[in-house]
Amino acid sequence: MSIDPSPVIVTRTGHSSTTTVHHRDFAEIRAEGKSPRDAAKHLANKLTLALDTALTDWRRESVDRAIADVKAFVEREGSSEA
Repeated sequence: MSIDPSPVIVTRTGHSSTTTVHHRDFAEIRAEGKSPRDAAKHLANKLTLALDTALTDWRRESVDRAIADVKAFVEREGSSEA
């Protein structure tokens, strides 16, 4: 399965140092952090919690794909910091 990290949307909040991220398929689930990578780590945790309320196989697969996208984003951000 090919994982595309581009579905992760990063928004910087005004003049503050806070970054907000969300997955394009789950815009209602957002996470904040000091960097895009930190915020994405929090987002992966929030999406994992959302699996508890995913009642159908289709929904679970959608959340699983989003988690994989976010984890790929975290890895990519980690490699760009080195």
